[in-house]
Amino acid sequence: MNFHFYFAVAGHNLTVVEVDAEYTEPYPTNVVVLAPGQTTNVLLTANNSVGRYYMALSVYSPANPVPVPYPNIAATAILPYENASADSFAPILPSFPAVNDTDFVFNFFASLRGQYYSRGYYYYKIPQTVDIDLLHTVGYSLQPCPSGRTCQGPNSTLIRANINNITFVTPQVSILQDYYEGRNDNVYTTDFPDVPLFQYNYTGVNPVNKVGLPGTRVRVIPFNSTVQVVYQDTETLFFESHPIHLHGQNFYIVGMGIGTFNASRDTPSFNLINPVSRNTVSVPYGGWAAVRFQAVNPGVWFVHCHFDIHASWGMDMAFITLNGVGASQSLPAPPPDFPSCSA
Repeated sequence: MNFHFYFAVAGHNLTVVEVDAEYTEPYPTNVVVLAPGQTTNVLLTANNSVGRYYMALSVYSPANPVPVPYPNIAATAILPYENASADSFAPILPSFPAVNDTDFVFNFFASLRGQYYSRGYYYYKIPQTVDIDLLHTVGYSLQPCPSGRTCQGPNSTLIRANINNITFVTPQVSILQDYYEGRNDNVYTTDFPDVPLFQYNYTGVNPVNKVGLPGTRVRVIPFNSTVQVVYQDTETLFFESHPIHLHGQNFYIVGMGIGTFNASRDTPSFNLINPVSRNTVSVPYGGWAAVRFQAVNPGVWFVHCHFDIHASWGMDMAFITLNGVGASQSLPAPPPDFPSCSA
């Protein structure tokens, strides 16, 4: 759960037809890229010689392997054709891009397109305009080492992660429970920043900003609002391709690029016709990804990096989508026997 994977079947091409429960335009490829949290359906045509073929996974990890070591042994299984004898020629491994081939991974994700027509469980119209425009930086942060602990960050600091300079602190009481019951127990605050708390050169070499303020902050969204979030990778400690996952509904990935996002330059190139719909976006290494969604699912929805260690370090936040009008647009009450959390 801490690395992207390449997937391939030796001697065969694959056609991507669905990602994260949404149909795509058929996309032929010999290697599929999967980020933690993502799902992909592919079609395979068994049109090769009768035999046995390895299907395999290999790691994509663009970060420096010294601070981020990765497993370099592929995971394998055998795809046997009918009537292939067990003692036939030994299966061969498929070829994979380099472990740090950022160009291949960027082109794979950027090439996916959604279906033009309205199909799929999560379908809704592609937002052409936005009511709420957010810039969320994702990266690492350094905090003072707690007393009595040994920390391995630079200058013996504690390595943590953040979104917009906020390192998420998991509360002892459920945010959803507190929100629904209206208890106002200071479980969370509604002041999650729309842009980073501190402005800096996000993709510059060794940026001075490595701040992550601990807190449990959420962003409140009116029901049916259209929301755009640009997720910006940062060079705090080092770049990484963070898989950001939204709970509750899918979003459209309308654009991505390398470097620092520039609204006036990059927005005109957004795909608002047939962008791919997912619930996990792989933010390009040293780049940005823009997503749009319409807030049609009331409740409290967690947003987090799907690298487990980054989520545990605080690369998380939550959206609260307010109720709309009527029961079909409102958060239902929990059942009477639903267990509650206590501080």
